[in-house]
Amino acid sequence: MRIGIIGTGRIAARFADTALTGIESTYISCVYNPREESAVRFIQQHNIQACTADWDEFVDNIDAAYVASPHETHYEYSRKLLLSGKHVLCEKPAALKKEQVRELIDIAQNNQLVYMEALKTAYCPGYKALIQIAESGRIGRIVEVEAAFSRLTPLNTREYKDDDCNGSFLEFGSYTLLPVLTLLGCEYDDVTFRTVRAQNGVDAYTKAFIEYKDEYIDKTAIVKTGLGAKTEGQLVVTGTNGYILAKSPWWLTKEFEVRYENPGKIERYRFGYEGTGLCYEVREFVHRIKNNDKKTVDISDNISIAMAGVMERFTDWNTPIYKDRHNQFLATGKNKAMPKIWAHRGCCTLYPENTLEAFRAAAELDGITGIELDIQLTSDGEMVVFHDENLRRVTHIDRNVRGCTLAEIKNIAIPANDGKYCSIPTLEEVLVMMKPYCESRGILINIELKTSVIRYDGIESKAYEIVRKYGMEQYIVWSSFLAESVDIIKKIDRDAKTAVLAMSIEECISMARDTAADALHPYIGGLVYALPQDMQGMPVRAWNGDEPFFNDGRPLKEAHLEEYRYYGATDIFTNIPEKYV
Repeated sequence: MRIGIIGTGRIAARFADTALTGIESTYISCVYNPREESAVRFIQQHNIQACTADWDEFVDNIDAAYVASPHETHYEYSRKLLLSGKHVLCEKPAALKKEQVRELIDIAQNNQLVYMEALKTAYCPGYKALIQIAESGRIGRIVEVEAAFSRLTPLNTREYKDDDCNGSFLEFGSYTLLPVLTLLGCEYDDVTFRTVRAQNGVDAYTKAFIEYKDEYIDKTAIVKTGLGAKTEGQLVVTGTNGYILAKSPWWLTKEFEVRYENPGKIERYRFGYEGTGLCYEVREFVHRIKNNDKKTVDISDNISIAMAGVMERFTDWNTPIYKDRHNQFLATGKNKAMPKIWAHRGCCTLYPENTLEAFRAAAELDGITGIELDIQLTSDGEMVVFHDENLRRVTHIDRNVRGCTLAEIKNIAIPANDGKYCSIPTLEEVLVMMKPYCESRGILINIELKTSVIRYDGIESKAYEIVRKYGMEQYIVWSSFLAESVDIIKKIDRDAKTAVLAMSIEECISMARDTAADALHPYIGGLVYALPQDMQGMPVRAWNGDEPFFNDGRPLKEAHLEEYRYYGATDIFTNIPEKYV
């Protein structure tokens, strides 16, 4: 059977790599993306033979399709496929309006086609067993279901950036609604939402309350989803005689417990789980096609329709609030100053990173604020400028920096442009070269102490002494992912400019309170929330980890880093400073 993939994002990649394992006579025949360059890159990465941006060509080369495109396109793609006579496995949510799902189900039934919602939890053995026990009456009558799914997600992703279908509930709500609608039914009486929003108005954390009125016993459900807040990702099914507890990550359902009033009575269940879990839904999909079985079992048609209905209720409630908050965010952001530009490891798409050539090119740029570099110690205690603890990525030599002497480091030639080579510099060499630029143009140097993976004892004092030797203290910003290193620098010189590095602004805030750091250096995707009142005005120098380095083969994504001023970034560390100054 020929299966096509629509979409080339994260879930499509997992599908391509793992979903068809062990399924005979079934293979991925073609990948479709209207942006053909994305499709070409995808099939090269996942060893697939064909791709296209032409819809008719795609349809001609498949028997069935897996729809893994953005949420708002699920309905249209599924409809076109079904009307073309193709079976459809569509990622959750199947659609964002219940009448759309109802229409898709009708088209599939009328044309003797299989149409399935790809919510892998529903098809895995542990979850099926949990539902069976819950419905058996063992814990009595079910009065509440509580389900949570949170995953801290970078700001610079589809979940935050998509204008129409963003936020935690549309991303994770299907998982949490599945056990609710399965166990309590699809005919609820009311649903209400409470949301914590990111700076740009997107729901970063949402709690939904679902009420069921019953003649004999009322029932409730609480579901929680989070992109920018972390909660216990558990599933609790509450009954009149006991309860079922599946701890995080319950959506994989590798184990759960049945508990009762007697604390000594606990029934524990454990189950195997294959790979990413996508294989379970694909096996069911292929089985139904090959056996001409059009009945839905694990996710009934009514559940898919009801799930889309809740999504529709949420969208109707959320959209006007989001748009109002987002417009306020944009209006405020336009009045903020443009971020200052720092050369991250120098001009490191033009030259190998952290080399004198890369730093010199950056220092020559008009309007540059500073350069950023990383320091480590060799086996003989010399201080060199290099980012990775291992030399392999940049030099193709599989040795750790701390396992080499300075002489060995200096013998390494890094290929550059036009047959030329660069070398790994010492901190002193960089300071000697940069001092005239610092003194004449006020260029700053951010020295990152690489101590969070390998704890180089004494590196802080050694580095400070080298800086003081050249009288450059006023031009240096000291930063580290390790709070202890920042604290040590402050103890050496209370006037030293320091900054804490972390993946999110929240981690930076916590570290800064412990170290009295002067600035925050979060990953650019971690600017979900605004600074607290007592930290307003602190420099926020965000770093972008998505840009390519010299000759590493990664494409340069279209990014407008200036936009991050809206999120409070006062400065940007970028691999391509020449683009922004």
